[in-house]
Amino acid sequence: MKTTWKTALAGALALAVSAMLIPFEGQAASDIYDGKVITLIVPNSPGGRMTRYARLYAPYIAKYSGAKEVRIVNKKGGGGVKGTNYLWVQKPDGMTIAFTSVPTLILAQLSGSEAVQFDATKFVYLGRAATEPRVMVVGGTNAIKSIQDVQKLDRPFINPSQGTDEDFYTLAVLADALDFKLKIVTGYEGQADTGVAIIKGDGDGLLTSWAYTIPLIQNGDMRPILTIWHERHPDYPDVPSALELVKGDGKESVQAIVNMLAMHRGFFGPPDMDPKATAALRDAISRAAADPELQAEGKKQGLILLPSDGETEQARIVQITNASQGLVPVLKAALASIK
Repeated sequence: MKTTWKTALAGALALAVSAMLIPFEGQAASDIYDGKVITLIVPNSPGGRMTRYARLYAPYIAKYSGAKEVRIVNKKGGGGVKGTNYLWVQKPDGMTIAFTSVPTLILAQLSGSEAVQFDATKFVYLGRAATEPRVMVVGGTNAIKSIQDVQKLDRPFINPSQGTDEDFYTLAVLADALDFKLKIVTGYEGQADTGVAIIKGDGDGLLTSWAYTIPLIQNGDMRPILTIWHERHPDYPDVPSALELVKGDGKESVQAIVNMLAMHRGFFGPPDMDPKATAALRDAISRAAADPELQAEGKKQGLILLPSDGETEQARIVQITNASQGLVPVLKAALASIK
């Protein structure tokens, strides 16, 4: 079924309502975590948006699980791969979990990256905190005004990149599907660093979230040229969706990426995680998502909150991975291009 902005919000509201109806709210569903410390691995920059989401959720997960503390540990490197490799070998007792962009893990695995030591289909998924459409933007003073201008360039489109994350791979798929040349320049530190690069003119453009980029669009520092989602952004109806523009095999590839991006910011644990710990954390994360104080704080920070329960995300992961096998050649080529 087609996912729209309205249905996504409705789904989030339904989850919140159902969670709030659970009896004994504020009490843990199990005593497995009573007085314990849960380690939450965030394989991203300490100052980045992913860590901000983790910090938002951590005290509420502690509250509803009964844990003494949810302690955030950043293990950045390899576009999220380094910290995820660390989680892969942890004891499956539920005391160490992770939070990051799930599409990054899937895409890194499909690309055949030698750095990947995990199988994303074997993690235990505990719940999604948020998802949001991605947008392709260029610098506000760049001569490129539209995606058609990118396709007509007589040179590669230059993309400053923070590493092999979901935006890296998504842009490679778009370049293949929309038939434009792409040059990815890695080595940048986080979203703020890549954003400054295109504003200064050190690169042409990048993929990012609408929430991050709207203030920069409004002040003229960035210009949106393409939405990577099921439909156009309601506030920017003149910016086309990638799914409108691609044809043939390319459309299937872009659809796979869009479906994958819907998972986005999620919590997960090691393979074969203890069933009681899994149930307790799925319950705690759902309750946290429904907590009015968390929602208010998220809104204050400008963090989009579109949660999904762990069971739904677990079912989605295998389906998406299997449907994305056709992306493998493009992803491998993208990875090879920066070696």
